[in-house]
Amino acid sequence: MARPKGKFSLYKRTTQKNKIVYYAKIHSDYPAEPDSIVSTGQSSKASAALWTQKYIDDKANEEIRKEQERLNILFSDYATGFWATDGLYAVARKARLRAVSQGFLDSREAITKNHLIPYWGKYRLRDISPKKIDRWVIDLASQHTAAAGTINQRLQILRVMLEEACRQEYITMNPAQFVKPVGGGAKERGVLSLDEVRALLNPRIWPEYKFYAITLLTLATGLRISEVRGLQVSQVHPDYIQVHTAWEEKYGLKDPKCKSMRELPITPYIYEVLQEVIKTTGATEIVFFGARKSSPLSKSCIEKKLYRAIAMIGINEEDRVKRNIVFHSLRHTTNTILRSAGIADSKVRMITGHRQESMTERYTHFRLENYQEISSVQEMLIAK
Repeated sequence: MARPKGKFSLYKRTTQKNKIVYYAKIHSDYPAEPDSIVSTGQSSKASAALWTQKYIDDKANEEIRKEQERLNILFSDYATGFWATDGLYAVARKARLRAVSQGFLDSREAITKNHLIPYWGKYRLRDISPKKIDRWVIDLASQHTAAAGTINQRLQILRVMLEEACRQEYITMNPAQFVKPVGGGAKERGVLSLDEVRALLNPRIWPEYKFYAITLLTLATGLRISEVRGLQVSQVHPDYIQVHTAWEEKYGLKDPKCKSMRELPITPYIYEVLQEVIKTTGATEIVFFGARKSSPLSKSCIEKKLYRAIAMIGINEEDRVKRNIVFHSLRHTTNTILRSAGIADSKVRMITGHRQESMTERYTHFRLENYQEISSVQEMLIAK
């Protein structure tokens, strides 16, 4: 065998037909990587050397070509499949043990396909600059074709995609990080006063008891509507409920947002109300089921019943819209009442499940017996 010299060494083998064929051992540039061995198909050492050198050059040129293609990738190519279940974003989130729902991925995919790719698709990632992004945002705002909140959402999605491009070393910096959102964003969510809450929690204004129960439970615990719809009969206990599931359209039961699974205290009265709903409706799986026992009432149905009840306590539709009171306002109202009652923010976060991930471990030691003051607030809401 020839003595190793340069990038490769040659040695000959005799085939079964007694012919000589030279093989090349190509030396790796990295100690951790093994050398590769290939057949040159040549019977003379000189020809084998020429073949091997061309093989090495072709490999190097191919790697250069692929790297150039990678660095010149168009936004349209990069964005295709980005939000897929096995795409760049979802894989990165799961690797960091962070939850991501299919509904979230689908919504981002739709926005990317319908609004980002049509505009940015023709640009190379490396050519997307802060100035171009700023111009795009300003044009959207000046054309009045989208609300400020919608524009900022698109900007945020672009920022997330370009941040991942940095991690993948397509680009060296995220140009979207320098672009500020437009003003006039989402209108502040309206909340109900304590007197309005008490008026709303009068069972007599609710033609259907289960919708009263939904409103009572939401105001008492700050549940998200997806968590209300995902509540299981088996999760209702005499002094607490388990918030371990939520309902996502098209996909059914899933973990609550941010995996905020928790146990929330309820008063004996709230338990009685929930049991009455379960008994009278015959619920066996989902507490607040709709057309089928295995699926919940629709979000729109729950909202319509709430708005009708809000009108009955003296807040007409025009005022409701003006105050921006929606179903999610019940959650805001709960948060406001709990904090106004002097409940520690740490406990409020554990009740609502609306906590920063960096603080999760700090607050997970609370137990049901630590929530006595929460039950007191719940009793206050329904005081007659």
